[in-house]
Amino acid sequence: HLQNVMDEDYLYWYSRGLQPILNRTKERNDFILNKVVENNAQRIIDFKNGYFLQESAFYVSRKAGKKSKVDKLNEYLYRSGKQTADNVVADWFHRVGKADLFVESNPDKEIPFKAYALNPRSAFVVYSLKPGNRPLFGVNMVINDQILSVDVYTEQRIFKLGGRAVAKTAIIYPTYDCTASSIEGEWRNALGNIPIIEYRYNSVNMGAFESVIYLLNAINDVQSNRVDGIAQFIQSIAIAVNCEFPEDTTANKIKQAGLIALRSIGENKADFKILSEELDQQQTQTLADNLYDRAMEICAVPTSARQGRGTYDSTGQAAIFNNGWEQAASCARNTEDLFRQSNRYFDEIILSILTTKGLIKDLSVVDFELNFVRNETANVQSKAQAFQTMMAAGLHPELALKKSGLSNDPVADLKMSEKYMKMIWGD
Repeated sequence: HLQNVMDEDYLYWYSRGLQPILNRTKERNDFILNKVVENNAQRIIDFKNGYFLQESAFYVSRKAGKKSKVDKLNEYLYRSGKQTADNVVADWFHRVGKADLFVESNPDKEIPFKAYALNPRSAFVVYSLKPGNRPLFGVNMVINDQILSVDVYTEQRIFKLGGRAVAKTAIIYPTYDCTASSIEGEWRNALGNIPIIEYRYNSVNMGAFESVIYLLNAINDVQSNRVDGIAQFIQSIAIAVNCEFPEDTTANKIKQAGLIALRSIGENKADFKILSEELDQQQTQTLADNLYDRAMEICAVPTSARQGRGTYDSTGQAAIFNNGWEQAASCARNTEDLFRQSNRYFDEIILSILTTKGLIKDLSVVDFELNFVRNETANVQSKAQAFQTMMAAGLHPELALKKSGLSNDPVADLKMSEKYMKMIWGD
């Protein structure tokens, strides 16, 4: 876990702008040393956060007759703070590769459970190595003045441990070498489940920008050298050939004068030159754009720089594919699948809480699923055409709505539109 914390701490502070370019040095002309941080890591995170959760995720019914109960479940979900916590969870796993959520029962019947996002640098889950990788226990640590307090949750028991934390070097705030030395408390886990749930951005726990860090560093190098080039051009070296200056003339005085008068010595003509070579800004911009485009493409972030490249035109569905939006959608769908997989543990916990309190009955985790909202009006003409084609081919309207992307909640939309559907398509 300590190694994971160090990696996560590096990614966290990198995304906050503390990047290797700030340690830049030069062997020559070190008096011109610009350090430019173009924080594209944060730009990638901001896009991923906004695109993944354009609106709060909510539950949709998978079976007829369950909609009213699922609607009630959504109301409890809203009150619990889970949808707000999801935003923090998404930010964490886009930033460092994983995130942790904590859920607990609440005595208030109006808010029967609460959910909180945890800092993944102080919380983690340990999994079984057996197929299925069922979680074995979850841990949340708190360090105050080098005093360590650890909560360990198994499905049956909760342990409170105490110990010491020794500070180690880190980028900004120290990481700690922690040792738990005593059991300060133990009691039964009334939930019957591990209340710490781990969410991942991808299957290898990499952050959204982690795979392109070297490209992002190269962009910083290019931009820093670019500013250096401009500064060096402005502060060009002066060369005087066969020139005679007054005795009290110094290099600083020549710089301040801006314009000087020269006098030749004998047959040798006086010559005063500015030695300068301006950086080719056009070629530099081409390189910077190429690095940026490659980084965004690898991270599945749309960018206008890709427009016109390849064999696709710049209109309709081709523009959506060519500019990277289709890749962004595919990547988001993969993350959704991983999010749903982790969220099933959350579903089991809250259903257990609601059933024990008698607030919801006859509802199972197979009766609903978590739904993510995308912009339904984007490329709506193509979606409508796909829906009509599927309907004409004999597909069920629910399947046609779902596969065409025309609806985020096919069951609810079909029920609301049932009368109008019959008018057009019949029974």
